[in-house]
Amino acid sequence: MSVIPDYAQRDAWLLRPETPVAAADVFYLIPTEYHQGKEPPVCEIDNPTVRALGMRHLQHKASAFFPAGNVYAPMYRQANVPCLMSTDRRHREAMIDGPIASCAAAFTYYMKHLNGGRPFILAGHSQGALMAKILLGTVFKKHPEYHERLIAAYIIGFGVTPEDLARDPHLHMAQRADDTDVIISYNTEAPGITARNITLPEGSLCINPVSWRTDTTKAPASQSHGSHLVRYDEKGRLCGAEDRFHFADAAIDPKRGVVVCTTADPKDFRIAGEEAPYFPRGVLHTGDLPLYYYDIQKNALDRTRVWMKQHGDLK
Repeated sequence: MSVIPDYAQRDAWLLRPETPVAAADVFYLIPTEYHQGKEPPVCEIDNPTVRALGMRHLQHKASAFFPAGNVYAPMYRQANVPCLMSTDRRHREAMIDGPIASCAAAFTYYMKHLNGGRPFILAGHSQGALMAKILLGTVFKKHPEYHERLIAAYIIGFGVTPEDLARDPHLHMAQRADDTDVIISYNTEAPGITARNITLPEGSLCINPVSWRTDTTKAPASQSHGSHLVRYDEKGRLCGAEDRFHFADAAIDPKRGVVVCTTADPKDFRIAGEEAPYFPRGVLHTGDLPLYYYDIQKNALDRTRVWMKQHGDLK
C-alpha cells in the first residue's frame, strides 16, 4: 500500500506561492526526472535528484506558462520509464499507487485549499502530461464543475486520442487559438520518422503550436514567436540556453498524429542514458516545449484573457 504525500506540507511542492497575486493559476506536472535504473519503479517525493531536475525543467521549459498565473507544481511519486512502459501487474499497481494516486491527491488538495475560486490552466509534459490526461478522465469526471474554471489543459508530449475524449463528454480538443475548456496536445518529430514513439498512442490528435490550427497547412518559422533552446552535455548537465526567434516551423502529419518540425536538428534533442532506446533519433520529445516556447507563452496568456473576458470574476 502506497503512502500518499501530504500536500498540506510545503515540501510536497516544487512551486507553491505564499500569496497568490495573479487572477488565474497554472497547475503544472513535471515530466519524468526519475532515472534510477529499474528498481524501485517509483520514487519518493524527497528524492533530491528528481527535485533538482524538476526545478530545472520548471525554470527552463515550463516557465513558458508562468506569465499566465500563479504556479502550483507538486512533487509527485514518479515512475521510471521501464515502469511506465511495462504491462506487468506489479508495475501497473506501482503506477496506480505512485504517480496516479499522488497527482490526484495534489490536484484535489489544490482545488480544495489553494485555488480560491480562480480559473486555472492544467499543464504537463511527458509523464506529467499523461498524469494530467488521467486527471481529466478521473478527478474531473467526478467533479465536472471543475470545467467551469478550466482555461485549458496543455497535454504536451503525450498523445490524446478519440477514445480518451469518448470517455467523458466534457472533454474537447482545441480547434483554434482562443477556445477555452479545451485540450491542447501535440508531440514533435523531425520529418520522416516511422519508428515507435512511446508517447504517441495510435490515433493521437494534435494542434499546430504556431498557427493553433488543426489542418495540415504548414506554419513557417517566420510565424513562430520564438524558441527557448536549452543545451545539455552528454552527462545531462545544463550547459546553456538561447532564445531563437522565428526558429521552428510546424506542420501536422495527420497519419502519424504529430507536429513535424523541419528546422530543428535532431541531434540537438537526443536523449542519452537508459531512456535512449525508448526515443529514437528524430523524436524531438525534449523539444516539445523549447521549440515553441514563446508561442505557448503567448497562447496561454491569450486563452487566459479570453476566459476572463467571457466569464469575468467567477468567485
